[in-house]
Amino acid sequence: MESTNSTIAVHPTFVPSVIILAPWGRWYVDGAPLQIGPWILGTCAELFLQGILVTQTASFLSYKDPRGQSKRFVWLVVILNMLCLIKTTQNIKIVWTTMITNYANPDSSLVLLGVEWSHYTTGFSTAVIAVYVQGFFVYRYYLLTKRWYLCIFMLLCMTVSLVAAVFVVYYMPKILHTTIRMWSLVHFVSAIVVDILITSCTAWHLQRRKSVIRSTAELIDRLTRLVWQTALPPAICVIINAVVLESRPIELTHMIFNLILPKLYAVSLLYTLNSRNDIRSEQDSAGTTGYNITASNRRGAILSGTTSFASVNAVSGGSMTSPEAGGDRPVLSGFEFDKEVGLELRMSASPLFE
Repeated sequence: MESTNSTIAVHPTFVPSVIILAPWGRWYVDGAPLQIGPWILGTCAELFLQGILVTQTASFLSYKDPRGQSKRFVWLVVILNMLCLIKTTQNIKIVWTTMITNYANPDSSLVLLGVEWSHYTTGFSTAVIAVYVQGFFVYRYYLLTKRWYLCIFMLLCMTVSLVAAVFVVYYMPKILHTTIRMWSLVHFVSAIVVDILITSCTAWHLQRRKSVIRSTAELIDRLTRLVWQTALPPAICVIINAVVLESRPIELTHMIFNLILPKLYAVSLLYTLNSRNDIRSEQDSAGTTGYNITASNRRGAILSGTTSFASVNAVSGGSMTSPEAGGDRPVLSGFEFDKEVGLELRMSASPLFE
């Protein structure tokens, strides 16, 4: 086939170029919005999210914790940013080789997905960041509930997701479309299962720990909303990615969602950590929650006074009063306070922001 430049000549000596395209080259050029466009749009969106990630990282690193506990997740954030920068570099290289290096050479650009490492490893790099972030949320869920059996199942699903991504990389240069599609779906379904389990189990556990005390219930509701806010964007993106890949396997439309997915995971992790710092700052600035506690320790000494949320510990006797429950009327006393308030505050909320 021939393709001629129809632009009107602006100079008498101008001669339009004549490009001869083979059938596959013609298909690639005619379908450029679906074959090249997703790389460009996905990279632009990914760069936008990278800017948000940098801002969130700066906010996290600038936080000053009077208790000196905020620095324990610095290594987590540093490694995450390094992985995201590598991913951004990979995406830029993909666009460069597609649009610049192979400009006006659609035959070479067409086969890049099978011969250029930066192209056929993009799914694996996405999987690495996704598993890295999911691992943090599984760790947080374990601190919250101590349900090791659910955490092991989540880790197994994460392993399956990562192994499936490795198989995609292995079969991509072989251009085995059916096999690539199968392993891609295994990867996406495993990631979806992990996201759903982490989100639903964490939210359910928080809600069942809600207290009759208004401020405690409000805090639990806030933490529950945080769980959904951080989990929904990447989970929805994974689902759309899988649906588009299954419904339009020949096109590269799904790459838009594949390119932005790791940054959505990264943003969700940084948003969680920054929200954790915000809650801690509010608790520290508030000073007390208005809970008047009168309790006896194991030696029989009487302990009384007001306490902040973060300083509440389980006790084995005494009573708790709150203005929210009507002046000095006891809310819970004795063993009830130990089970329902102490365990609730220490186990249900503290792992999320302490």
